Amino acid sequence: MAFMNSGTAEGGEFKVYVSYNAKAGRWYTKRDGKDEPQFEVTDMTAIFDMDNLQTGWFLFAPGVAPVKHMDPSLAQASSCPGEGFKRGFQIDLFSEKNLLGVREFSATAGIVIDAMNSLHDQWMAQAPSNPGKLPVVKCVGVTPVTNKHGTNYKPQLEIVSWADRPAALAGASAPAAPAAPASVAPPPAAHVPPPTAPAAADSVEF
Repeated sequence: MAFMNSGTAEGGEFKVYVSYNAKAGRWYTKRDGKDEPQFEVTDMTAIFDMDNLQTGWFLFAPGVAPVKHMDPSLAQASSCPGEGFKRGFQIDLFSEKNLLGVREFSATAGIVIDAMNSLHDQWMAQAPSNPGKLPVVKCVGVTPVTNKHGTNYKPQLEIVSWADRPAALAGASAPAAPAAPASVAPPPAAHVPPPTAPAAADSVEF
């Protein structure tokens, strides 16, 4: 079951991000510090804090932290706070090897929400067999999706193992309440060749 639909703004504190470029099908992050340049994450494997996944309304502007109006819960969406806001989600990820620590992942693009809805389904199905643990998620490839706006690349997110909550991820586990399916239209995009899908590994490193 999908975790969100698309239907007083709050400015969140600055966190180092990891972002997904749907036009190119690639992941990016940067080192700690606002002025650090971003670099590509070639192995997108990390612990996803699905217990504390949040949804809400986001207003993104270049060079500044997004303005956020979060929902009371996954099951209860808040009203749109104003012009320019879009439905989205945010979640903390952790990988010392691939992301250099904790990174915040947020997005409002429909193609990314669809991928996260699929991941949420996996998590809901497997979580009862892995109590007290968080999923280790890998982007195993991308799928081209073409419409009137051009071609975007949907990330294929798969749970590859489970791990104890790392100390770096603050916050206790909280039960997640599923909501209605997402229906956000993806933004216009120019065609960019997708990256080569990562090769399968015998062991997962993150």
